[in-house]
Amino acid sequence: MLNSKNELYNRLFYYSIVIVIVGLLIGFAYHPTIKFVMIFAVAMLAGVGVWEYARLAQAKGIRPAKTLMIIVATVEVLTFYAALAYPEWSRVALPVAALAFISFFIVHFRKCENALVQVAVEFFGVCYLSIPFSFMLAILYPPVATEDGRFWLLYLIAVTKSTDVGGYFVGKLFGRRPLAPQLSPKKTIEGAIGGFCFAVILSLVFAFISRLVGSHLSYFGALWLGALVGVLAQIGDLAESILKRDALVKDSNSIPGIGGILDMVDSVLLTAPVVYFYIHSL
Repeated sequence: MLNSKNELYNRLFYYSIVIVIVGLLIGFAYHPTIKFVMIFAVAMLAGVGVWEYARLAQAKGIRPAKTLMIIVATVEVLTFYAALAYPEWSRVALPVAALAFISFFIVHFRKCENALVQVAVEFFGVCYLSIPFSFMLAILYPPVATEDGRFWLLYLIAVTKSTDVGGYFVGKLFGRRPLAPQLSPKKTIEGAIGGFCFAVILSLVFAFISRLVGSHLSYFGALWLGALVGVLAQIGDLAESILKRDALVKDSNSIPGIGGILDMVDSVLLTAPVVYFYIHSL
């Protein structure tokens, strides 16, 4: 029990630092210098996430082209973001993306042993991280300034992560029935329901805030978008748990109080595209 409390306090401490840093970066995200830093920082985070993913594959005895994956993931975040935010750049960005993926085949020309598995692992790993990170940038920096991207990125992070918070505390207090015992023994059905409710409630709070900041999030939209985020966030968390359990590791990295980049963003990877497409449906 003592170790569990210490781990909780440790995570709260480090996550508090991360929240302050991310909050400041988002708050000043439209400053030209900070915008430059944000775009390349997100691309680099995707690269780190792909590196962690490649390590999981290595734990399974697969030897993906790790360095190439990191380079391609970083390039893909920038090119996909350019295509999403600036449609006129799609003629350049999409061919660059295609050439980057072709490189996964080229690197195996000299040694084709296990190429089928390795190319599949490399391709999936890059898509798994780079495409959602691109959507995050496109949410923060929309091509048409009809919406404040800072509001929507905060919405994405806060509502998604509220499922973790709600799931943890409701599960601790009322959890009885396991949700997916083989993937995450501590998660419960009651906790999953709590996380879902937290997401919907916080989404409705953002609908109220949107009227103060000039964004367009109706209460009806907040209800169904929050519900969708509440479900997909938990699926994203369990999806990463599948990869970690198969690789027989607890965390994707050893960053103090956090684990790894994959551990930190797993739930956002599935919710970012949904929020992006909702914004563009307004």
